Amino acid sequence: MFYACIWTFCFIIPSNFDSMKKLLPFVLVLFCAGQVSAQQTLSDLFSGNARLIFLGLDLTQAKYIGRLGFVDPVAIKNQHMASWNNLIAAEPKKFSLQDAFRLKPDQYKSQVDDMIKLNEAAADVKDNITNDTDYSLSEAQVKKSVSKYTLSDKSGIGVVYVVESLSKTAEKMFVWVTFIDLSTKKVLYTEKLEGSAAGFGFRNYWAGAVYKINKAISSKYYNKWSTTLK
Repeated sequence: MFYACIWTFCFIIPSNFDSMKKLLPFVLVLFCAGQVSAQQTLSDLFSGNARLIFLGLDLTQAKYIGRLGFVDPVAIKNQHMASWNNLIAAEPKKFSLQDAFRLKPDQYKSQVDDMIKLNEAAADVKDNITNDTDYSLSEAQVKKSVSKYTLSDKSGIGVVYVVESLSKTAEKMFVWVTFIDLSTKKVLYTEKLEGSAAGFGFRNYWAGAVYKINKAISSKYYNKWSTTLK
Protein backbone atom coordinates (compact mmCIF):
# COMPACT_ATOMS: atom_id res chain seq x y z
CA MET A 1 0.00 0.00 0.00
CA PHE A 2 2.81 2.41 0.87
CA TYR A 3 4.51 1.89 -2.50
CA ALA A 4 1.24 2.48 -4.25
CA CYS A 5 1.07 5.87 -2.58
CA ILE A 6 4.63 6.70 -3.68
CA TRP A 7 3.83 5.67 -7.24
CA THR A 8 0.79 7.94 -7.34
CA PHE A 9 2.72 10.85 -5.88
CA CYS A 10 5.34 10.64 -8.62
CA PHE A 11 2.77 11.49 -11.23
CA ILE A 12 1.66 14.73 -9.60
CA ILE A 13 4.84 16.15 -8.06
CA PRO A 14 6.49 19.04 -9.95
CA SER A 15 9.83 18.55 -11.65
CA ASN A 16 11.46 20.83 -9.09
CA PHE A 17 11.47 18.25 -6.34
CA ASP A 18 13.64 20.29 -3.96
CA SER A 19 11.07 23.05 -3.77
CA MET A 20 8.36 20.57 -2.89
CA LYS A 21 10.15 18.11 -0.64
CA LYS A 22 8.74 19.73 2.48
CA LEU A 23 5.28 18.89 1.21
CA LEU A 24 6.08 15.23 0.59
CA PRO A 25 4.97 13.92 4.00
CA PHE A 26 1.71 15.87 3.81
CA VAL A 27 0.86 14.63 0.33
CA LEU A 28 1.69 11.06 1.22
CA VAL A 29 -0.58 11.22 4.26
CA LEU A 30 -3.45 12.37 2.06
CA PHE A 31 -2.96 9.59 -0.45
CA CYS A 32 -2.29 6.87 2.08
CA ALA A 33 -5.27 7.87 4.21
CA GLY A 34 -7.46 7.18 1.26
CA GLN A 35 -5.85 3.79 0.80
CA VAL A 36 -6.20 2.87 4.48
CA SER A 37 -9.93 3.64 4.44
CA ALA A 38 -10.47 1.41 1.43
CA GLN A 39 -13.26 -1.09 1.60
CA GLN A 40 -12.58 -4.42 3.25
CA THR A 41 -13.79 -7.79 2.09
CA LEU A 42 -14.64 -11.08 3.75
CA SER A 43 -11.45 -12.44 2.25
CA ASP A 44 -9.62 -9.96 4.49
CA LEU A 45 -11.53 -11.26 7.50
CA PHE A 46 -10.91 -14.95 6.83
CA SER A 47 -7.24 -14.36 6.08
CA GLY A 48 -6.79 -12.56 9.40
CA ASN A 49 -6.32 -9.10 7.89
CA ALA A 50 -9.43 -7.38 9.20
CA ARG A 51 -10.91 -6.53 12.56
CA LEU A 52 -14.38 -7.91 13.41
CA ILE A 53 -16.88 -6.01 15.54
CA PHE A 54 -19.92 -7.89 16.86
CA LEU A 55 -22.71 -5.31 16.77
CA GLY A 56 -25.35 -7.42 18.47
CA LEU A 57 -29.05 -7.90 17.71
CA ASP A 58 -31.14 -5.65 15.48
CA LEU A 59 -34.73 -6.30 16.58
CA THR A 60 -36.41 -3.54 14.57
CA GLN A 61 -38.00 -5.99 12.13
CA ALA A 62 -38.58 -8.92 14.48
CA LYS A 63 -41.87 -10.73 14.90
CA TYR A 64 -42.80 -12.57 18.10
CA ILE A 65 -44.59 -15.72 17.04
CA GLY A 66 -46.87 -17.51 19.50
CA ARG A 67 -48.90 -15.05 21.55
CA LEU A 68 -48.83 -17.12 24.72
CA GLY A 69 -45.04 -16.84 24.79
CA PHE A 70 -44.94 -13.03 24.72
CA VAL A 71 -47.40 -11.72 27.28
CA ASP A 72 -45.42 -8.65 28.43
CA PRO A 73 -44.45 -6.52 25.41
CA VAL A 74 -43.48 -3.58 27.63
CA ALA A 75 -40.83 -5.64 29.43
CA ILE A 76 -39.51 -6.99 26.13
CA LYS A 77 -39.16 -3.48 24.74
CA ASN A 78 -37.84 -1.72 27.84
CA GLN A 79 -35.80 -4.48 29.48
CA HIS A 80 -35.06 -7.61 27.49
CA MET A 81 -33.95 -6.07 24.20
CA ALA A 82 -31.12 -4.26 25.95
CA SER A 83 -30.29 -7.20 28.22
CA TRP A 84 -29.92 -9.61 25.27
CA ASN A 85 -27.43 -7.26 23.66
CA ASN A 86 -25.65 -6.48 26.91
CA LEU A 87 -25.04 -10.18 27.51
CA ILE A 88 -22.88 -10.23 24.37
CA ALA A 89 -20.54 -7.70 25.96
CA ALA A 90 -20.89 -8.82 29.58
CA GLU A 91 -20.36 -12.56 29.04
CA PRO A 92 -17.68 -12.89 26.36
CA LYS A 93 -16.78 -16.46 27.29
CA LYS A 94 -20.28 -17.48 26.25
CA PHE A 95 -21.22 -15.01 23.53
CA SER A 96 -17.95 -13.85 21.95
CA LEU A 97 -17.33 -14.63 18.27
CA GLN A 98 -13.56 -14.25 18.57
CA ASP A 99 -12.83 -17.96 18.67
CA ALA A 100 -15.52 -18.75 16.12
CA PHE A 101 -13.68 -16.58 13.57
CA ARG A 102 -10.19 -17.66 14.68
CA LEU A 103 -9.19 -14.10 15.57
CA LYS A 104 -6.56 -12.67 17.89
CA PRO A 105 -7.76 -10.50 20.80
CA ASP A 106 -6.79 -7.26 19.06
CA GLN A 107 -8.79 -8.28 15.99
CA TYR A 108 -12.14 -8.56 17.74
CA LYS A 109 -14.48 -6.61 19.97
CA SER A 110 -18.18 -6.32 20.76
CA GLN A 111 -19.93 -2.97 20.37
CA VAL A 112 -23.63 -3.36 21.13
CA ASP A 113 -24.51 0.19 22.19
CA ASP A 114 -25.52 1.18 18.66
CA MET A 115 -28.04 -1.66 18.40
CA ILE A 116 -29.41 -0.90 21.87
CA LYS A 117 -30.08 2.69 20.80
CA LEU A 118 -31.57 1.56 17.49
CA ASN A 119 -33.93 -0.89 19.17
CA GLU A 120 -35.00 1.69 21.73
CA ALA A 121 -35.85 4.16 18.98
CA ALA A 122 -37.30 1.96 16.24
CA ALA A 123 -38.33 -1.48 17.48
CA ASP A 124 -41.98 -2.27 18.11
CA VAL A 125 -43.08 -5.27 20.12
CA LYS A 126 -46.79 -5.02 20.86
CA ASP A 127 -47.89 -4.81 17.22
CA ASN A 128 -45.48 -7.56 16.16
CA ILE A 129 -46.76 -10.31 18.44
CA THR A 130 -48.60 -12.80 16.25
CA ASN A 131 -49.62 -16.39 15.73
CA ASP A 132 -48.73 -16.18 12.03
CA THR A 133 -45.88 -18.60 11.35
CA ASP A 134 -45.32 -17.55 7.72
CA TYR A 135 -43.38 -14.35 8.39
CA SER A 136 -39.94 -13.97 6.83
CA LEU A 137 -37.48 -11.25 5.86
CA SER A 138 -35.82 -10.83 2.49
CA GLU A 139 -32.20 -9.90 1.80
CA ALA A 140 -33.46 -6.57 0.45
CA GLN A 141 -35.17 -5.83 3.78
CA VAL A 142 -32.00 -6.71 5.67
CA LYS A 143 -29.92 -4.37 3.50
CA LYS A 144 -32.47 -1.57 3.88
CA SER A 145 -32.29 -1.91 7.65
CA VAL A 146 -28.48 -1.79 7.64
CA SER A 147 -28.47 1.33 5.45
CA LYS A 148 -30.20 3.21 8.28
CA TYR A 149 -27.66 2.33 10.96
CA THR A 150 -25.69 4.96 12.83
CA LEU A 151 -22.49 3.19 13.83
CA SER A 152 -19.73 4.25 16.21
CA ASP A 153 -17.03 2.20 14.47
CA LYS A 154 -16.07 3.36 10.99
CA SER A 155 -13.43 0.78 10.08
CA GLY A 156 -13.23 -2.98 9.97
CA ILE A 157 -16.02 -5.46 9.39
CA GLY A 158 -19.14 -5.56 11.51
CA VAL A 159 -21.40 -8.55 12.05
CA VAL A 160 -24.98 -7.97 13.16
CA TYR A 161 -27.81 -10.40 13.78
CA VAL A 162 -30.86 -8.92 12.06
CA VAL A 163 -33.57 -10.80 13.90
CA GLU A 164 -36.40 -12.13 11.77
CA SER A 165 -38.41 -13.76 14.53
CA LEU A 166 -38.51 -15.22 18.00
CA SER A 167 -40.81 -18.18 17.57
CA LYS A 168 -42.23 -19.73 20.71
CA THR A 169 -44.12 -22.06 18.40
CA ALA A 170 -40.89 -23.47 16.95
CA GLU A 171 -38.84 -22.67 20.09
CA LYS A 172 -36.24 -21.01 17.88
CA MET A 173 -34.82 -17.63 17.01
CA PHE A 174 -34.27 -16.87 13.33
CA VAL A 175 -31.66 -14.26 12.40
CA TRP A 176 -29.87 -12.97 9.33
CA VAL A 177 -26.16 -13.06 10.14
CA THR A 178 -25.02 -9.98 8.26
CA PHE A 179 -21.46 -8.82 7.54
CA ILE A 180 -20.94 -5.10 6.94
CA ASP A 181 -18.04 -3.02 5.69
CA LEU A 182 -18.12 -0.42 8.44
CA SER A 183 -16.49 2.29 6.30
CA THR A 184 -19.39 2.26 3.84
CA LYS A 185 -22.20 0.30 5.58
CA LYS A 186 -22.20 -1.96 2.54
CA VAL A 187 -23.57 -5.44 3.24
CA LEU A 188 -20.86 -7.91 2.28
CA TYR A 189 -22.92 -11.03 2.92
CA THR A 190 -26.02 -12.12 4.80
CA GLU A 191 -27.39 -15.57 5.55
CA LYS A 192 -30.36 -16.75 7.57
CA LEU A 193 -29.51 -19.00 10.52
CA GLU A 194 -31.54 -20.37 13.40
CA GLY A 195 -30.85 -21.27 17.00
CA SER A 196 -32.90 -23.32 19.43
CA ALA A 197 -34.02 -21.43 22.51
CA ALA A 198 -32.96 -22.85 25.88
CA GLY A 199 -32.51 -21.55 29.37
CA PHE A 200 -34.29 -20.69 32.61
CA GLY A 201 -36.32 -17.49 32.52
CA PHE A 202 -37.45 -15.36 29.58
CA ARG A 203 -34.14 -13.53 29.06
CA ASN A 204 -31.96 -16.62 29.22
CA TYR A 205 -34.35 -18.70 27.13
CA TRP A 206 -33.91 -16.45 24.10
CA ALA A 207 -30.25 -15.65 24.86
CA GLY A 208 -29.73 -19.40 24.61
CA ALA A 209 -30.76 -19.19 20.95
CA VAL A 210 -28.06 -16.57 20.33
CA TYR A 211 -25.53 -18.87 21.98
CA LYS A 212 -26.61 -21.75 19.73
CA ILE A 213 -26.23 -19.60 16.61
CA ASN A 214 -22.73 -18.61 17.71
CA LYS A 215 -21.81 -22.26 18.25
CA ALA A 216 -23.15 -23.18 14.82
CA ILE A 217 -20.97 -20.51 13.24
CA SER A 218 -17.94 -21.90 15.04
CA SER A 219 -18.58 -25.56 14.26
CA LYS A 220 -20.04 -25.35 10.76
CA TYR A 221 -20.44 -22.00 9.07
CA TYR A 222 -16.94 -20.61 9.57
CA ASN A 223 -15.44 -23.41 7.46
CA LYS A 224 -18.15 -22.97 4.84
CA TRP A 225 -17.80 -19.19 4.64
CA SER A 226 -14.01 -19.15 4.73
CA THR A 227 -13.85 -21.35 1.64
CA THR A 228 -16.75 -19.90 -0.38
CA LEU A 229 -16.82 -16.18 0.44
CA LYS A 230 -13.99 -14.31 -1.20
